[in-house]
Amino acid sequence: MQPISTLILCFLFLSSAAGQPPAANNRPIRLVVIGSSTAAGVGARPVDSSWVNRYNMYLKTLHPRSQVVNLAKSGYQTWQLLPTGYRTPPGRNLPDTLRNISAALALRPDAVIVNLPSNDASAGYPAREQLENFEIIAFCAWAADVPLWITTVQPRNFDTLKIQIQYQVLQAMNKRFGDLVINFWEGLDAGNGTVHPRYDSGDGIHLNNGGHALLYERMVAKNIPELLAQRRANRYALDGRWAHILPLSDNLMRHPPLLTKLLPTVLLQAEQPMDGVSVEVFDPNGRLLRRQTLNLPHVLPADFGQAGVYRIQLRKGAWGKTIRWVKI
Repeated sequence: MQPISTLILCFLFLSSAAGQPPAANNRPIRLVVIGSSTAAGVGARPVDSSWVNRYNMYLKTLHPRSQVVNLAKSGYQTWQLLPTGYRTPPGRNLPDTLRNISAALALRPDAVIVNLPSNDASAGYPAREQLENFEIIAFCAWAADVPLWITTVQPRNFDTLKIQIQYQVLQAMNKRFGDLVINFWEGLDAGNGTVHPRYDSGDGIHLNNGGHALLYERMVAKNIPELLAQRRANRYALDGRWAHILPLSDNLMRHPPLLTKLLPTVLLQAEQPMDGVSVEVFDPNGRLLRRQTLNLPHVLPADFGQAGVYRIQLRKGAWGKTIRWVKI
């Protein structure tokens, strides 16, 4: 099974057929932002100076009917952005059906942006837990065929333990999601994981207008409108009949119906066929569910149980491989 980030990148950067891609301002773009207080505009005065509102105005300079729909709310954590119906463990918030990834996808956006700077670390949630939630959110977008970008965590005036969690999440996000990550850390950090005084709104948590301006510049530098235009061109270029024709209204073609079920199997494979491989499946709590010896490649039934992120460990001698499978 390929990593989620790789799968998303595959449909973002398919090889283009002959002909130049359309300009990004040829059609309106709808982005949906989900997240917490920074995306909601806290710290910016007036709120029009927030990075989301600045980016909304920028998109309108490319096409007047472009828009950013902002579903962010102060205090939110990864748990509240998980898909509708997801059963969270005791002591964790339930998904907010009005502001989560399911609500974002229901708006049929061209792309989704996730901005969760630090509330999970503030609650003491470990890096592994946060990354599993980010993976579930990203998988939902992939299953719906909607591109998704995730902003990194951001500096905050925490104690040493929580700053360490932030560093762990930052490193893991960059490694896990690669080009789908937008850098909201560099330049805002005072060098020790806290907010640089130049960008502190005064509470050691939120950013002032200068900080929001820096985040806005990072968003513009990501060239999302151009990437989306290239993606549209590549979709139609796969069929020669559409190579030079982009329909004015193709919402259904760009956004097929959301998949309500995940595939009930997981493909286990190595770089080449391999016999006698030990396979162990661990549930979202790290408990061993099953252990067996298989020959690869092998299609494993994914009847694992409750929703969550499952870890499948493959081993033979010095060779090993770990697969994560998300059940929603």
